[in-house]
Amino acid sequence: MAHRTEFYLYKRKKQKNSYWYVCYLDRDSGKQMTAKSIDVLKERLGLWDFRSVTRRDEAVIIAKKALDSGIIFSNESNMLFIDYCLHFWDWDNSEYIKLRNAAKAGSIGKEYAHNMSFFLKKHVEKYLPENLKLHSVQTRHLDKVITSLREEANLASGTVQLIALSFTLPLKEAYRKNLIAENPALKMMKVIRVEKERGCFTYDECLSILDYLKTHKDSLYSSYYLAITLAMVTGMRSGEVRALNIRDIEKSHYEGLWKVNIVCSISPYSGLKGTKGKYDRAAFIPEKLKDELFENADSDGIALPSKWGGYISSPTLRNTFYGILDEIGIDAEQREERNLTFHSLRHSFSTLGRDKSISQEDRMVVLGHKSKEVNDRYTHISEEALYRVSTLTSELFSKL
Repeated sequence: MAHRTEFYLYKRKKQKNSYWYVCYLDRDSGKQMTAKSIDVLKERLGLWDFRSVTRRDEAVIIAKKALDSGIIFSNESNMLFIDYCLHFWDWDNSEYIKLRNAAKAGSIGKEYAHNMSFFLKKHVEKYLPENLKLHSVQTRHLDKVITSLREEANLASGTVQLIALSFTLPLKEAYRKNLIAENPALKMMKVIRVEKERGCFTYDECLSILDYLKTHKDSLYSSYYLAITLAMVTGMRSGEVRALNIRDIEKSHYEGLWKVNIVCSISPYSGLKGTKGKYDRAAFIPEKLKDELFENADSDGIALPSKWGGYISSPTLRNTFYGILDEIGIDAEQREERNLTFHSLRHSFSTLGRDKSISQEDRMVVLGHKSKEVNDRYTHISEEALYRVSTLTSELFSKL
């Protein structure tokens, strides 16, 4: 039986000299892979004599050694693509997650990793070719997943973006580790996020949400109950609520009110980071809510820890909130028609504040919305402005 060629060599002229390059052939398709420098492979093999390879027989030996060593086709690159991605998000065994969290504690939480695995199993695997290996993934495979999520699954662009992270991040890491010759995600069809005008809850709907939280407090996981409450009465973003640490809560000069310093956020892209626009701000909360947050915090001070440790994830919080909306009579069809999301709590807080005659300037201070002029004017924020806005916070929280 004829032996199948594994690679071929050629010389490439650069300036005054010529250098040997090797093209390996994909073990499944037989297609030519990106050329690799023999001198670079020699260095990766630890052959440090600093002399360029000039003889063909020596280039053949180095190319073969690189192949046998596993730096061209490692065991990981021969894994099924879906298995590689699932291992990538395996909280207990993922090298990537350990490295990220070692560099910055809490960058990737267990709940977030669990959600990425869920996305892969539910939304991605069924659109991939059967037995597709990591080193065989092409851009067309990824484009098919994106197209199918939009057209067949009819998912919103924001959801598709999040699902895409479940396989684009593993591919980025695979390329960094030289498990694949190129990253097919770099040429993938871009997911353009189409933003509709955000919906807003009425005052009566806000009261219904608060009433549900009050009457079902014992059956709801405490972090979700408190996260929704906090967003409702302060207008904080989801990422800011989830990233809150009790060290950022301090006593104010006003009796019964505590100041929440909003200095951090958390996102699936970069983990813990500054707030949107890098604009630190603050809001007042009642002492009773402060007490509940302190009681709920874990040993690291995370005010709203997940059931599995670390930070609660955005999808899980969102799904819990949608379940509450269903219970008060706002079903999925109405949510979609009115574009009601967890972020709508922030819009509702601003709108209700306006209806309660709280000035636009004061609302902008608390919500972090600013123009250059407002930013210059409010470089130093007074607690008086926070106090004026807290009248709405106190009114809403009193309904609990």
